[in-house]
Amino acid sequence: MGFTRETHENDAVEIFKTHYYKTNYDNMKNAYIEFMKNNGFQVQEFNNDYGEGVAYNNKMSITTKIIMQNQRETSIDFFIECNGFLGKAKVIKFLEEIYSYLAKKFEFKGLGLHQ
Repeated sequence: MGFTRETHENDAVEIFKTHYYKTNYDNMKNAYIEFMKNNGFQVQEFNNDYGEGVAYNNKMSITTKIIMQNQRETSIDFFIECNGFLGKAKVIKFLEEIYSYLAKKFEFKGLGLHQ
């Protein structure tokens, strides 16, 4: 049994809304890769043309989309597939941890800013 969830601009649930930070694309991408590797994920190469990357471990597969809206605003979204029981809880825990990590590195600007 698995669980699949995507974050996006106008989700009704706050944790599943697009998150915006005061940084550029390269800094966001590097912070994301660092977080994933430090948390036991294998990170496949990022496609900089599309701003997408894939990371996985034995419990989750995560496709990430990073978009630099302008020089001082970058967004991050996730498509997460989770294996096993308690999938929704694992997805929420992952999102809480990565958002907390990113907020320590960059100024948080807001949720769903371009609805």
